[in-house]
Amino acid sequence: MPERRQQILFVSTDIIGSDMAGPGIRAWELAHALAARCVVTLAAPDSATPPHSAAIRVLPYRAGQAGALTPALAAADVVVGQGFVFERQPELLACDLPLAIDLYDPLIIEGLDLYASAELAVAEAQHVRYQALTEAQLRRGDFFFCATEPQRDYWLGALTGVGRINPAVVRAADRELHQVIGLVPSGIASAPPAAASPPALRGTHPALGDDAMIALWAGGLWEWFDPQLLVRAVAALRDACPRLRLVFFAGARPNPDGPPITTRLRAEAEACAAELGVLDQSVIFLDRWVPYAARGALLAEADIGVSAHLPGIETHFAFRTRLLDYLWARLPVLCTAGDSLGAAFAAAGCARQVPSHDLAGWVAAFRQLYEQAETRQAMRSAAHTLAEQWTWEKAAQPLLTFCTSPHRLPAITPAADARAAELEAALAERGRYVAHVEHEYQRAVAALHQQQRGIMARLRQRLRAGRKHGT
Repeated sequence: MPERRQQILFVSTDIIGSDMAGPGIRAWELAHALAARCVVTLAAPDSATPPHSAAIRVLPYRAGQAGALTPALAAADVVVGQGFVFERQPELLACDLPLAIDLYDPLIIEGLDLYASAELAVAEAQHVRYQALTEAQLRRGDFFFCATEPQRDYWLGALTGVGRINPAVVRAADRELHQVIGLVPSGIASAPPAAASPPALRGTHPALGDDAMIALWAGGLWEWFDPQLLVRAVAALRDACPRLRLVFFAGARPNPDGPPITTRLRAEAEACAAELGVLDQSVIFLDRWVPYAARGALLAEADIGVSAHLPGIETHFAFRTRLLDYLWARLPVLCTAGDSLGAAFAAAGCARQVPSHDLAGWVAAFRQLYEQAETRQAMRSAAHTLAEQWTWEKAAQPLLTFCTSPHRLPAITPAADARAAELEAALAERGRYVAHVEHEYQRAVAALHQQQRGIMARLRQRLRAGRKHGT
């Protein structure tokens, strides 16, 4: 008789559909990687229509409705989930199944930057929420996985702090504790993307002609990024590098339940470009979210992939998935120093790192790639070699190992188990309060953004009118 395949319930907290953000893409691709040896059901919020898949079953569920996943749990052998899904679906932490928890996004660290400009009461409420959610996951999970070695060090410390790294666990696992927490980064498809016909990017804006050298910012504008630095660098090169174009994709995030992907940084970067006279000329902001199936064609038309961030603890523990998009397209990468993925790309020869706040460094890096075709080609060749190490199939191996041979970590202590139950109960109560606070905050952000957009629209009209009349 053929060996029975494990039934995996992979729960996404983010939308699975034609438009997907990073968490949804990660759930979609890892679920497919697991399907090579397991029977996978991908549970996804029912606010979008998922793409068709012959490899996995997609199960819509009502996010936030307690017990919505209870029937699916009854048919599962293993559960995989990430982040807010454990707050919104308390039945997951309460189930008696082996549980794999994705920790690639350190919520507590990210939240410190994400809510840095919010009212202190809002920031503190979110911090308490993230702490409670994180601790509840660490106390309940049986296998944890993250994206980088710095993240793994962080989570080993956190697991130790809540009592999960203890004599019983150490004796049940390998000496390096890979059976407790493994490295599962995001990945890329094995084949690079192909350009579309007609072009998907060139020709969609007056400044994006066939001869443009496109430096693409393929991702959101979050609080820890520094887009203005790149705007200033490109503006400084308008005469020396007249064909250079900096393109931002800055559309609204497809999941309405998540934080806004377009923040004050978008308005500030646009205002900076307008002030320097390069808005809609050397610097272009495209107001659209790129559908998942269309990403490849757009990336294939770019010449350089860029990412600039601020220094800080978020950067240290970050995993910039946009860099993987650039690797997939075999693009030369220019990025700020400070994160482990960018450092790995630089070591492989497909990226150049620039110190934070270094305008002259960015100007020099842009000019070098603009003028030196041989350098761009060498970086593309290095990217081609590196890409073989970053497929989804290879990335998913530690998770696949757990799912095919699942285990339960030894219990901590009766007192710790009681504490875990208290945390699970507190999560629901805190979640209701925080949801209200966050809703009001998002309303305020949206109103401010709309106001800023109106100001920018009027400013662009005046600039265009001035150019038309020669003033």
